[in-house]
Amino acid sequence: MKIGLICGQEINELINDSEEIIVETNYGNTLINFKKLENNDVFFINRHGENKKIPPHNINYRANIQALKSCNIENIISIFTVGSMKKTILTGDFVIPNDFIDFTKSRCLTYFENDRVHIDMNNPFCPSLRKLLIESCKIVDDKKIHNRGVYLTTEGPRLETSSEINLFSNYADIVGMTLVPEIILAREQNMCYAALCVVSNMAAGLQNELKTDEISKTFIDKKPVIINLIKKSIKNMENKKKCKCNKK
Repeated sequence: MKIGLICGQEINELINDSEEIIVETNYGNTLINFKKLENNDVFFINRHGENKKIPPHNINYRANIQALKSCNIENIISIFTVGSMKKTILTGDFVIPNDFIDFTKSRCLTYFENDRVHIDMNNPFCPSLRKLLIESCKIVDDKKIHNRGVYLTTEGPRLETSSEINLFSNYADIVGMTLVPEIILAREQNMCYAALCVVSNMAAGLQNELKTDEISKTFIDKKPVIINLIKKSIKNMENKKKCKCNKK
């Protein structure tokens, strides 16, 4: 089975000895690392580009998703670092979101620039792929898993203010900058999509100061668990139940 894996952090332990592929799309070229893993074909993209320096608002989301689609991939697992807006969700926890809110401002959100197409987002994350991730999390680290959550996407690249977080926390649980439009584009391409969110910090107002290197440090600390979790999910992908994501 072919599986897409997207992340903004380095997970070299998963892609060591991989083959680099340049995929041409209508929106530009995308670098993909291809590797056989757990008897499946895994296609990895660092969403921040080859040099990992592209800021969230400038990521070429359309090229990334179209590149995976061109490789005949049906399932995407996307990894995120996020901030928590709830005291019950702590740094180091994992969240498998079931919904999202879009507060981005200037991104290309669709492939249908000139067509009147309305994609149903009643269940934006694939229920079957979410269940598979949740089951893998329970095996690896069930005390730190939140099975549901609303991901609020902000424009960035700045972090949010305390007042913004105070407002957002009434409607969402975690906050990040890169879920949208990635998830929307995957749905437009009829692909199954689920997210593994690593809580890297408490959002503004819930801690006195946020240092940007804290985000990377938390991910590095949790990396062995993340890698184990992803491997188990990929290994069990054949057990994923049928869904309706491939139907418009």
